[in-house]
Amino acid sequence: MPYFRLAWRYAVRRPVNFIAVLAIGLALAVQIVAMAVLDGMLADLEQRLMNLGEQVTVRPEGGLLDKADFSRAAGAVESLDGVLAVTPLIQKAGFLKSGGGAEYVWVQGIDLASELAHSSLARHLISYKPSRANPAWGTTGPRPGLFMGEQLARRLQAAPGSEIELFYAERNPDGGLTARSRAFEIVSLFRSGSFEKDNYGVYIPIGEAGKFYHAADYPDAESRVEILVAWLENPALADELESDIVRAARLALAGTGPEGPVLVSNTWQKRWGEIARGMKHENNLMELVLFLNDGAGGFCVFAILVTLVSRRLRDVGLLRCLGATRLGVMTVFLCVGLLLGAAGGLLGGILGTFLAGPLRSENVGGNRRLAAGGAVTAPLSGLETAAGRRPRIDVYYERITGQPLYPPRLFGLAGEAGLPLVIHPWKLALYFGAAVLVSVLAAGYPAAWAACREPMSALRED
Repeated sequence: MPYFRLAWRYAVRRPVNFIAVLAIGLALAVQIVAMAVLDGMLADLEQRLMNLGEQVTVRPEGGLLDKADFSRAAGAVESLDGVLAVTPLIQKAGFLKSGGGAEYVWVQGIDLASELAHSSLARHLISYKPSRANPAWGTTGPRPGLFMGEQLARRLQAAPGSEIELFYAERNPDGGLTARSRAFEIVSLFRSGSFEKDNYGVYIPIGEAGKFYHAADYPDAESRVEILVAWLENPALADELESDIVRAARLALAGTGPEGPVLVSNTWQKRWGEIARGMKHENNLMELVLFLNDGAGGFCVFAILVTLVSRRLRDVGLLRCLGATRLGVMTVFLCVGLLLGAAGGLLGGILGTFLAGPLRSENVGGNRRLAAGGAVTAPLSGLETAAGRRPRIDVYYERITGQPLYPPRLFGLAGEAGLPLVIHPWKLALYFGAAVLVSVLAAGYPAAWAACREPMSALRED
């Protein structure tokens, strides 16, 4: 305890020590804000890929399912643990034509009521937002409604309320091509933050998709289903549940025969997992770089303690003459490093979380963590605005420069939804511990230097 009291006096009574505290604090604050941004972007990306895309898809080879087959297969899959629901889907390619030209598109025929109940599509729609209570396509004219990506609409110079034509061509058995077209009304644009969806994605009613693409093969094409989409309680388990889902669907479609139809399956992790894994590797690399940034604060502690030891050699000699051991002398200066690191870590933690706020504790991907902005947040409450979720550093930067630090459009966010930010509490503890550890290690050499001095030699120092 006497050693700690002496270390406290050395740490508090020298104003130059606060430079080290400030250096450690700023390094830690930068680390917290930077990783909050990167972790938020990763969580936001995963959330979009899981909830906007199809989590597990099962497609029978050789034809479409009728209503009875779909109901039977959907019931079997929904009975599995971890499966929330099964929705129908028709997915085809095509071309959209408007006054601005023609573009290749990826068309998805969906049951809007089922889609609104399980995907995040409604959250990304811009001009028209159907609800679960009123799952209507929002068109009153003779043309069916259509949702399209914002970037696609920009290239086609199309807008909600305008007419657009969908084209599709297929090869006949004799080698010729048969083309068909259908006029749709653009009901709403969507901004999902997914490049593929926003640039090539189109949603139309599943009945219209069935008639448009399959009327020549099925007289009841409007009630047929091409793909079963399974929505999961935990989308992160998509790859693990895929085989069980396929097995249940195959048995349900097998009828009385021992073998079911050939099914082709896919998961969101297989389609988009490489993107998320690549971003995780980038986060890990940035984490390492920012940990090295803590070394700047460590060098400040090292320089200050070297100066402290050189000016307190007589104190060291006096301590040794009074019976202090070499270990005791080392303990004094190591405690100074500990105090500087703890003070800097506390300052950096407060500053970093303040700049990354406003913060709220939410359950994201099964983990409890602090979140602000982006798709990772819960829906807005009645008195809450999207602008209120923006992190303070984004707000302050815009006040100074006149533009946001990260424009919402960059992340596919509507209005002023703000920068997607996630702060893991366990990372705050890790950063704080790293700051303290770096400071103690930086104090190691000065402490060893002081401990190695002979008592009488230290007393003779000027």
